[in-house]
Amino acid sequence: MTADIQLIATDLDGTFLRDDKTFDEVLFKSVLQKLKIKNIPFVITTGVHQERINVLLANFLDSGLAFVNNNGARVLTSAGEVIYERTISAAILRQVQQLLIDFPVKPDRGLVYSTDDTAYVPRQYSGTMTAYKARFFQHIKIFDDVSEIKAPILKVTMNWEHFNETKFYEAAKLTLDHAIHVTETGTGAIDIVPATVNKAVGLKKLADHLGIDMANVAAFGDGGNDLEMLSSVGHPYVMPNATLQGDFNHIEIDNNHAGVLKTILGII
Repeated sequence: MTADIQLIATDLDGTFLRDDKTFDEVLFKSVLQKLKIKNIPFVITTGVHQERINVLLANFLDSGLAFVNNNGARVLTSAGEVIYERTISAAILRQVQQLLIDFPVKPDRGLVYSTDDTAYVPRQYSGTMTAYKARFFQHIKIFDDVSEIKAPILKVTMNWEHFNETKFYEAAKLTLDHAIHVTETGTGAIDIVPATVNKAVGLKKLADHLGIDMANVAAFGDGGNDLEMLSSVGHPYVMPNATLQGDFNHIEIDNNHAGVLKTILGII
């Protein structure tokens, strides 16, 4: 047992979830019961929005989970209290819109400006909002210009079919370097979130709220949007498929075989 672990966090896609977006619910229930006895909170730290989490974890929403969602832009305690939220200003949204208009390779797999329950989709991308994507939002709203969006936007998500996204990273850095943070989503897309936002920031907000030092946090991840989080905790664990560079613990059981849950049982 690692006695000093006081909080456990995990990414979802490619880490906690199987490739088909399911997980071992029976084992998860057992792990949560053991964590409750030891008074160790469990937090989901993910690039996706809360409504998608609610669909994926529908049977566990009353299990005392906390959430760091939207790649760190929003933090909810286990009681459902929002203790941190960063949204993209209207001025920056206009610049993001222009960046995407000017960029020569359009995100042919979709473009969404999102709150935690609503997808705002530019009209020219409305055809990319499939039934699968739509089931993760309560509302879909089509717009022609970002000036029509009155709700606070947490992130802008885009996805290309066959394109090297690093070229978009470079273009975004040139035009909006200090205003936004561009990162992976963990679902094959990339996100634009407010500057200085990442999972490490959100997780620390939650840890501070709980009176827990980041040295006493264990975290699991697999992708580029997990790097800051893994680098900031005392007990970082990466999945077998991860190529992240750092002083991390590498677990041997993959996401399709409940690697996160089985590792937790071993360390508590």
